[in-house]
Amino acid sequence: MQLLKGIVIGLGVLIILGLGLLSYGFVQKTNNPDWRLFSAAPAPVAGAPALVTPLKTFGTMKLNLPEGCTITGVRPDGARAYLMIGGGSACNRVIVVDTGQDRVLGTITP
Repeated sequence: MQLLKGIVIGLGVLIILGLGLLSYGFVQKTNNPDWRLFSAAPAPVAGAPALVTPLKTFGTMKLNLPEGCTITGVRPDGARAYLMIGGGSACNRVIVVDTGQDRVLGTITP
């Protein structure tokens, strides 16, 4: 009977510790969405060269906006960027840009 009581108390303590750890994770994830309990990648070894992929450069991209039109907002979405254009009724549109290919995919007008 003593063994059974010990097992039940031990499992109760494990449940309470698990709920505490789960609550701590929720609070940390709320404050910082990129937070992880365990790191996803191993730590770099001291003296080893860092594997850095150089960014691809590109020239000037012309959007050919009419006179008086301005970019009022930008929303990145993976390899695409959505440029909100404003400045007048003739200017209202959204331009979809493929950032990987450096080209305009299309324009959305109201």
